[in-house]
Amino acid sequence: MSGELETAAAASAGGWLKWKREHADIPPGTPCANCQTPLAGPHCHECGQLAEDFHKSVWKLIVEAVESLLHLDGRLFSTLPNLIRNPGKLTRDYMEGKRASQVAPFRMFLVILLIAFFVGHAAMKAGEKHEPAGGDHAAATTSPTFKYKGRIATPGSAAMAEFEREVMADPELSEAEKQTQLAAARGDWAAFSRNLAANVSEEAQANAATAPKMAEGEDAEKLRSLEHWFEARVQAVRDDPERFALILEIWAHRVAILALPVSALMLTLLFAFNRRFYVFDHVIFSMHSLSFQLLLLIVIMALGVLTPLAWWLLWLAPVHLFMHMKGAYQRSTFGTLARMLVLFTLTTITFSLLAMLWLYLGFNEMAGH
Repeated sequence: MSGELETAAAASAGGWLKWKREHADIPPGTPCANCQTPLAGPHCHECGQLAEDFHKSVWKLIVEAVESLLHLDGRLFSTLPNLIRNPGKLTRDYMEGKRASQVAPFRMFLVILLIAFFVGHAAMKAGEKHEPAGGDHAAATTSPTFKYKGRIATPGSAAMAEFEREVMADPELSEAEKQTQLAAARGDWAAFSRNLAANVSEEAQANAATAPKMAEGEDAEKLRSLEHWFEARVQAVRDDPERFALILEIWAHRVAILALPVSALMLTLLFAFNRRFYVFDHVIFSMHSLSFQLLLLIVIMALGVLTPLAWWLLWLAPVHLFMHMKGAYQRSTFGTLARMLVLFTLTTITFSLLAMLWLYLGFNEMAGH
C-alpha cells in the first residue's frame, strides 16, 4: 500500500515553495561540476544544473528551508482568486498560451487533492472525538449528508432520526442492507465494512439457492472456485473491518486520479463536433474545474466539523461549473445548461462505475489478510 498520490503531490508542491536566488553559491567562471562549462549565473547555461555547493552546515540548511516556506510562488496568489471568481478566463488564458502567471494545472490539482484527503481524514478524527459516550454515531459523523429515496438526511439534525426509522421500517431492505445504509450515513466505516460483507454474503446465498443447478464438470469447478474466492474475502472483511476501511481509504486516493481522464473524456464527447477545442483543452478545463470542486470540498469538510449547515455550500458547485463552462467554451446560456444536463447524466453513470471499481479493488485486496 504505497503512497503514490502523496509522493506525486509532495513533489508537485515543490513548485510552490521556491525562493529567488540573487547569486550562486559557486562563483561565476567556475567549471560546472556536471559538464565542466564555465558558470555564468546560478544555473549552468549548458546543462541546467544548479550552481550550488551542497556541502552545507545544518544551520544553513534550516535557514534555507524556512526561507523556502515563507517565499511562496507569487503565481499561486494570482491563480487561486481567478479559479474562484473567474474560472472561464483562467482556462481560456491557459488555452491561448498565457501561462507564465499561472500555477501548472496538474500540479495544482494534485496538491489540492492531497490536501482534500488530509482534511477529510482530520475531519473524520474530529468527528470520532466528539462522538457521544452512549455510542450514538448520528451526531458525530464524517459523512455529513446521506440520500435516501430522494431525501437528504443530515447528521445532528431532527431529520436523521426520521431517516433511521424509515430505513429500519423499509420492507424491501434486508437487515444487513439497513445496517449498511445507516453506517454509511453515520460515517462509521468499520461498521459499514462489516455490514457490507454481511450484505454481500446474504445476496450470494440467496442467488445460490435460486439459481438452477449446474451440470458437473468444468463449469461446476469454475463455480466452486468463484465461491471460494468470494467467501475468503467476505470472511476477511468480517474478521477485520477496520483494515478493510483503511484499504478503501487508500484505494480512494488512487481511484480519485481517474476522475481527471474520465472528466476530460466526457467533455470530449460533449464537444465532439466542435473543432475549436481539442482533448488538451478539455484536460485543462477538467483540472481547473476539479481543483475548484476539491477546494470547495475542503472548506465544507473543515466547516462541517463545526456545523452541518456548511454542506449547503455544495450548491456553489453547479453555479461555478456553469460560470466555468460558459466562460471557457464561450457558449450561450441555453447551450451551457444543456451540456451541463448531459454532463450530469454521464457523471452519475461513470462515477457510479468508479465507486463499484473502488469497492471491488478494496474487497479484492483483503485476500492478503
